[in-house]
Amino acid sequence: MKLLPCAHWRAVLIVCFALAMAGCDGDDGAAGAAGADGADGADGAAGPAGPAGADGADGADGADGVARALPTLEGHNPLFPEENFHGSAAGLDDDRILPYDVQAAFNSDTFFWKVSYRGEEGKRHEYIRYTNGAWQREGGDRRDAQASIDSDPQQGDLSVNSTIYEQRTTIMVNDPGAAVNVDNFGQFGCFLSCHNYSRHMPEWVAANGHDGKYIDPVQATGSVSGDSVLDLWHWRAARSNPIGRADDQNILSLDFIPNDGDGSDTGGRKGDAGQSVFASQNIVNGDPEYVLDPNTTSGKFAFKWDEFWNTAFYYMTRDDAEQLGPLAPNPGDLAFADATAQGYVPTEGDTVPRRILRAGAGSRADITAYGTSFNPETPDSSYGVWNVQMQRALNTGNADDVALVAGETYEAGFEVHLWEYTTRDHYVSFPVTFSIGTGFGADIEAVSIAGTGPEQGPNWTEIPKVRLQLFQPGISTWEFLTGDNLTQGKEYLDAAGQVVDQTHGGSAAVTAGTACTTCHNVRTSDPAPLVPAGSMEDLAEQRGGIWEDTPVPVIATP
Repeated sequence: MKLLPCAHWRAVLIVCFALAMAGCDGDDGAAGAAGADGADGADGAAGPAGPAGADGADGADGADGVARALPTLEGHNPLFPEENFHGSAAGLDDDRILPYDVQAAFNSDTFFWKVSYRGEEGKRHEYIRYTNGAWQREGGDRRDAQASIDSDPQQGDLSVNSTIYEQRTTIMVNDPGAAVNVDNFGQFGCFLSCHNYSRHMPEWVAANGHDGKYIDPVQATGSVSGDSVLDLWHWRAARSNPIGRADDQNILSLDFIPNDGDGSDTGGRKGDAGQSVFASQNIVNGDPEYVLDPNTTSGKFAFKWDEFWNTAFYYMTRDDAEQLGPLAPNPGDLAFADATAQGYVPTEGDTVPRRILRAGAGSRADITAYGTSFNPETPDSSYGVWNVQMQRALNTGNADDVALVAGETYEAGFEVHLWEYTTRDHYVSFPVTFSIGTGFGADIEAVSIAGTGPEQGPNWTEIPKVRLQLFQPGISTWEFLTGDNLTQGKEYLDAAGQVVDQTHGGSAAVTAGTACTTCHNVRTSDPAPLVPAGSMEDLAEQRGGIWEDTPVPVIATP
């Protein structure tokens, strides 16, 4: 069975109407009086018909219904009543561009981002379900689900039983003035970190590990393999936001040797030093390590699978994070052994979150997400507008964070992961500049505000918005952009068996340091750049960027 490439969850709003009750018949008229004694009198005439009965009252409207299918291996396949997804009149198939609004501010010691965009709620991520007498993992991204369907370990994780994946947005930051920084990030942005061997790219194999993103050390000034060269602000709708946090990560320069790993994370996207704001539990000796703490869930050790979209207990927290988030007090966790000691016996459909939120520590816990909100635009709240706020100290003092200094200008790239899609199927921006303060001519200028600390943020109605247009990059790897694919004789076949063109007409310009935006715009309707070479809206599809099957490598040609 194949995934429908653009199928997505939506709820169907069902409104029931009662039929109007029929009016009652009128009563018969009274019989006429009897004749006098003696000769029989004639029968009395029939009385006149009574008036028609009043119409019955209208029945009450039926309650709004929710008809959301549970996650399946085939992924989302709903009816979708809205006119559009991200602002175009087309459906998701053709909606290759994502409008993305950015605002920035800073006070005496804290920097603030606010980004706004349309997408699904996406606040659930990976579960463990009891079914047919055993516990099994549920959830993953769409490409891993396809790998499971095809039984192809070289395309993804075969343990995925359903497509349940959180919605995310990230900000990649480079300091061009730092002793260690990424050369030409301002020209090429995240394309520098994307390679043929990255996860879900044509030449990725399981031995490469989960994450193949990295920066070649020759592209980074002052670095050797293993150095942190890019700061990564990573907001997660499921694994951080419920406790008002984001995940602080970084990108390494790396002498990446393909196909020599053991399947662990051998890529260059790493968490900062310290403890992440989430932990992962597994099935050990046939049982999950943790279930819900009934003292925090009105007696529930688990929620039922058929309550998946309605339960308030879609995540759980450790004690140190219990009061951190906007939903505090939060559902807690309890060791499975302690649950069985209290009499818990799993029954069909019992489900618990695989990810457990915690306070985090050290550099990895630097970023908070105070003020983040989701404004639903569908009756079941599955789709709407995310307003994501992230705050962090201007200078954390940590080597794996970029220190932000008033009066300086930096480079950034923005990404969004929607609809259970990740890796090459996410949306990205071309790189932009941002300054700490106004009047420096950057693409985004952070406004200085009064106050201190992460909780004294700006009045966002007074902060200018910058509209970016994000697009899908597909398999536009650094090797493709620079022409290395041709010199190495790379050849890929798409799902129809057609050869995927490996010629990038701008490879010489890229090698010379010419920015992507010199030749390309984002939307077809955008003004032509200095050297017109086509829009990313049109070109991404040619590079497998519209949720298409992964092209298959063939024997290299000399």
